[in-house]
Amino acid sequence: MSTPATEVVDTSQDIRRVTEAARDALSDDMVARLAGTAGEAMELLDQVNRAGLAKAIPALAQMVNNGDLDRLVQLARVYGSAEDALTDEMVGRITDTVSGGLSLLDQVNRSGLENALPALSRMVSDGDLNRLVQLARVYGSAEDALNDEMVGRLAETVGEGLSLLDRLNRGGVVRLIEMMEHMEATGALERVATLLPKLLARMDMLEQMLSCFETAAAETAAAPAPRGGVSGLWTMMRDAESQRTLQFMLRVGEKMRTHCLKGPA
Repeated sequence: MSTPATEVVDTSQDIRRVTEAARDALSDDMVARLAGTAGEAMELLDQVNRAGLAKAIPALAQMVNNGDLDRLVQLARVYGSAEDALTDEMVGRITDTVSGGLSLLDQVNRSGLENALPALSRMVSDGDLNRLVQLARVYGSAEDALNDEMVGRLAETVGEGLSLLDRLNRGGVVRLIEMMEHMEATGALERVATLLPKLLARMDMLEQMLSCFETAAAETAAAPAPRGGVSGLWTMMRDAESQRTLQFMLRVGEKMRTHCLKGPA
């Protein structure tokens, strides 16, 4: 029972000796700094207490455990470095850019452009927007390449084309188109297309026939009048060319009679 009491006495003496040694080692400057540090610590604790910062300690502890506090510190360092690197000119340009962006957003909001966003999205996904851009580039290149003379000729050509369309419209071209559609529906247009080469060949033959009629009429008018009588007819009939001509005319008359008098099939 006496041994523990002796150990307590010895321990208290050791503590007193350490305290006296620390007091002897402290100078006035060190005491002042310790007092200032203790005062600042007490003031900091008072501010923390009054600000209710104790409620944020669990959230801070969680941020420390998750590493979010380190990320915030790094973000603050990056922001500080960016702020130190920015010059007045850069700050002015950034301010102008931000104000321009806000003005653009305000104009988009007031113009109701958000209603066109679905259509623009479809155009982007379908590739139509790229085609419009390429068409605009082609139009711009063509506009740059055009001179005043070319513009004048194009305007004249367009004017003549519109005048031609107006004439066709007034001349009943719509009716002709309707007839063509009806012929296409009934198959007549295909038959006409099949017979057209033959018809063109027959037109050449008909032109030659008319030319023969004209030449014969001219030669007959210039030739002397026949004397008449059986002897003149006999002389003409003895001519081989006259016989061939008469034979040809008889053949033509026969074919015409056959086709004209032939009944329906």
